[in-house]
Amino acid sequence: MNRLLLSIAIILCAVPFAAHAFDVSQASGRFGVAIVNNSEDSAPSPVLNTLGGSVELSFKDDYFLTLEPGLDLMWTNYEWYDGRRAAPTPAETGGGNNVFVLGLLMDVPVVFSFPIADRFSAAVSVGTAFLLRISMPGDTTAGYETQMADNLSKVSTYFWQAGRWWYPSASIRLNVWLQEGFTFALAVRGFLPLFNAWTKDAPFWDAAILHATLSMYVRL
Repeated sequence: MNRLLLSIAIILCAVPFAAHAFDVSQASGRFGVAIVNNSEDSAPSPVLNTLGGSVELSFKDDYFLTLEPGLDLMWTNYEWYDGRRAAPTPAETGGGNNVFVLGLLMDVPVVFSFPIADRFSAAVSVGTAFLLRISMPGDTTAGYETQMADNLSKVSTYFWQAGRWWYPSASIRLNVWLQEGFTFALAVRGFLPLFNAWTKDAPFWDAAILHATLSMYVRL
């Protein structure tokens, strides 16, 4: 966890310098739907609403590569499953084993853009993402305070261990130019749970994220 916090601090400290080194050419707001793969039988793979945005940092005018840091919020419920790991759970789960998790998905992709028609362009990207999870009690039923505190601690610790917060990312996007300064975009993003390669406590594709978004880009 200390390494993660140090990495995030370095990135946040670098943002002001990046703003000077690059031109901030566009900003976007977006909403979307994310599917988080769940390999356990605790619940179906959750389908999450997301809200977020990004800024586009260009190296120079009309250059085909840009840097596009962004942040998306998502939320769902988890339980301490089978005495060994956190797994998605229905929102109504009780018994002191329901942890509400707010996720902050910070993605820093390098984007390659290219035209495909008069009003259309496309983009592909690769990057690195950090999924920072804030865990809160999801069951306030009287009499289960001790169990809730214990499960909350286990779920929170699980997410911060062994690099489970780090996801390589990739995306493909279709841009539609609407009018001067405004562009609509439809994107599909994928986040790879590479940490499963060394944690070995779940199948490799467990916790993989598929994210579809609708965005509006505004040129600055």
